[in-house]
Amino acid sequence: MSNSVNVTSAMRRNLLFLLVISAVIRLVLAGLLELGNDEVYYYTYALYPDLSYFDHPPMVGLVIRLFTFNLHFPQEFFVRLGAVAAGTVNTWLLFRIGRLLKDETTGWYAALLYTASIYGFIIAGVFILPDAPQSVFWLPALYLLLRALPDKELSKPNRRRILLAGVFTGLAMLSKYTSAFLATGTFAYVLLYNRNWLRTKEFYLAMLIAVLVFSPVLLWNAYNHFISFGFQGGRAGIFSEGLKPVYFFTELGGQILYNNPVNVVLIVSALLVVLKRKVLAEISSQRIILLISLPLIATFLLIALFRQTLPHWTGMAYVTLLPLAATHLSVTGDNKIRWMPKILAVSLVVMLVIITVSASQVKLGWLKIDKGHTEIKNLGRNDPSLDMYGWRQLRKKMPAIVKRDQRAGMMDPNAALVSFRWFPLANIDYYIAQPLHMKALAIGKLEDIHHYAWINPQRGGFRGNMDAYFITSGRDFKDPLSKYSAYFQFIEPCDTIPVVRGGRVAMYFFIYRLHNLRMVPEDYPVRSLLPYSGRNLIH
Repeated sequence: MSNSVNVTSAMRRNLLFLLVISAVIRLVLAGLLELGNDEVYYYTYALYPDLSYFDHPPMVGLVIRLFTFNLHFPQEFFVRLGAVAAGTVNTWLLFRIGRLLKDETTGWYAALLYTASIYGFIIAGVFILPDAPQSVFWLPALYLLLRALPDKELSKPNRRRILLAGVFTGLAMLSKYTSAFLATGTFAYVLLYNRNWLRTKEFYLAMLIAVLVFSPVLLWNAYNHFISFGFQGGRAGIFSEGLKPVYFFTELGGQILYNNPVNVVLIVSALLVVLKRKVLAEISSQRIILLISLPLIATFLLIALFRQTLPHWTGMAYVTLLPLAATHLSVTGDNKIRWMPKILAVSLVVMLVIITVSASQVKLGWLKIDKGHTEIKNLGRNDPSLDMYGWRQLRKKMPAIVKRDQRAGMMDPNAALVSFRWFPLANIDYYIAQPLHMKALAIGKLEDIHHYAWINPQRGGFRGNMDAYFITSGRDFKDPLSKYSAYFQFIEPCDTIPVVRGGRVAMYFFIYRLHNLRMVPEDYPVRSLLPYSGRNLIH
């Protein structure tokens, strides 16, 4: 008894230490790195609150609003603060789920596995993406389902847990569409293993609650021709492009890397044990975990045979499997050093190496990735680390350029910034337009400009004879003549701004002046259901 108490106390001290250290590392990274393409785009969700959006449900924008204190602190640190909070809470939730499956040691191992996950630590724990709020609602739903669904007696506490699981499932769906796999996994378990729930009103009320929580997305889509569902459904179409094995292996390799190769090996080992009909945790818990996670992984691996996918779409499936891997490790792993099995130490080292190398590359560019391009218009094209670097340098130099042009009478004081695609327009919007109190507007196809089809009219749209700046870079150089000659009467180069990293020029920004808009782009027939309440703030 005394030994058990000591183990429990030690594991909880370890957990507190892990929470503090991991939160500090996340906070440093949140303030150190510039926002990525997706993150600045989701910042526009916070600027323009709505019931839903072209790409995703609204939760990520609400989180940004909350943690920037209603946009009063729009710096990168605060924009990402919600993700840091989610990552820290999730570590504790994984501990709780692991403890539920077996014991305190299993919970500790689950927390360590989550900390060692690139997806869990960075993608959903530092970067402000829909995965951050999704994860922090998904895991409580999973915990409640693990406690309630196996109950054949349908006790009152577990009936209440099912209702609460409906709330968290709805909130997870309000964060990211893939959270629907929580609901399908739950329904599959009930049909296969515990149909007693079908005789309770709480089960149906939980489904209704989830739908009601998710209903703003349904309402927004109804008013916008179900455009978001159509867009996401098109990304999941599997017969339009033919068989693409390269996409499949890219997706599979990405899943292994994002979730840490060591973690994936431990997950696969646990699954192999389950396939041999051996019981790692209580059998009903195993079934719930597998029915929620494996269909999500299988779905996107199937889609990847035909279409390009992104590895982080399956991230929560791997997170769901971590407690099962932790249970396997607590039974069969190297427990000579109980608080840290060697395999978990290796997993954490792999994660720290990846973080250190990646952050160093972004900030210092010590790996010469883009050796093949010497022409300045293509310099940096093959270096993805530049997606999160250089915008702060441009932000420092752009005000002087705008002021010079206005004093010389070369540009209208009300000139806007324009682009043909949501990225890099969202970067330009966050780092340039908002500090300068300028409008950032998009001219392009709906599938290219995404949420800017809704933003354009809320910012007053285009007007005849207006001037604008166009900014492009070596990462994705586009000649404005090919894009805008039909719209603007005269286009001329303005400035070329070098981006210096690690003591050398890593790429260039190219700024153009676009004069006298002679053809006003038509607005798309889209509708925002909430009034504009954004701000232009100096960062």
